[in-house]
Amino acid sequence: MKKWIALLLALVLALGLMACASSDGSKDTTGNETTTGEETTGGEEAASGEVTKIALLLPYTGDQSYFDVTARGLDLLEEKYGDAVECNLIEMGTDAAGWETANRQAAAAGYDIIISGNFEYEGAMLTVADDYPEVKFLNFDYSDAALNSKPNVYALTYAAHEGAYLAGVVAAVKSQSGVIGVVGGMELDGIKQFMVGYMQGALDTNPDIQILTGFVGNFADTGVAKELASNMIAQGADVVYHAAGGAGNGVFEAVSENEGVWAIGVDTDQYVSLSGKPELAETILTSDLKNCDQAVLAGVTAIMDGTAPFGTQVVLTLKDKGVGLAENEYYLANMTEDELAVVEAAKEKIISGEIVVDDQLQDNTLFDSYIAKLN
Repeated sequence: MKKWIALLLALVLALGLMACASSDGSKDTTGNETTTGEETTGGEEAASGEVTKIALLLPYTGDQSYFDVTARGLDLLEEKYGDAVECNLIEMGTDAAGWETANRQAAAAGYDIIISGNFEYEGAMLTVADDYPEVKFLNFDYSDAALNSKPNVYALTYAAHEGAYLAGVVAAVKSQSGVIGVVGGMELDGIKQFMVGYMQGALDTNPDIQILTGFVGNFADTGVAKELASNMIAQGADVVYHAAGGAGNGVFEAVSENEGVWAIGVDTDQYVSLSGKPELAETILTSDLKNCDQAVLAGVTAIMDGTAPFGTQVVLTLKDKGVGLAENEYYLANMTEDELAVVEAAKEKIISGEIVVDDQLQDNTLFDSYIAKLN
């Protein structure tokens, strides 16, 4: 867009000169699991001293989980770049019919970098990316690698199963009843990826543990999530983990009404994000972190300094600190030294490769296999 404006100005002034920098790129690979495409050089705006316009498109914020931690990526960019960037959050709404329009309007408005993605709405972003090759797109949480192999798209995702494995270890070492639970949002492989990792971590820690599972059916209905967690607690579960986005707050509500029961949050440090509601925050022993804010910072930084390998996808792992556990003071105060040692040992084994965590996204039969094993 900026090049188009510069060209128009040049024509109006009849200077007859135009400078245009381009790169035919080269193919590159990066990260732990990549699909290689054509590389496009970024960083022109940063190099010129002009303000780089950045838009982040999300359906909504305020879930105190996945979308909120992603939105914090803009804060990190502003802290790093100051007046060199103009960052705007665009809330697209929950109606999928409007997602492509929102991406198209952002591209037409002259944003240099558009951050969007996620399995629910990456298709809208990728359709628009084809029509605006001069705009650089960052998919902060891609689903389909092949679809993201475009010359102006750089895509990231997370080894969510690895963080969930550690959540399962925590649940198993903390449970006194030998029964734990997990509440998922929708019955999608991306959610089952969390649940499989959690089940594997718990079973590796205590082969006799019982694990109760349930799905909300969406990522917003706290009432259903609360009912599911309450039923699990009634069956003896004394630790309940959720991978249900904003609906997961219902899990915390259920746990808060039952003495001696812990919850484990997801995506962000929910003990911190819910600090304004201490009756809920104090139920959260730890959270399984999906560090989307750091990914947004790293991804945009790579685009601005010209090192982003466009056309490729990167999986951020526990080793990369793309996922992990919230090890805040509350967690440390409520875990014994022996319990912490078990969790730390599991973490080191994942990083070293001694433990390979099962991944539902690589084998979509795993969730059903674990359910059959538990029954």
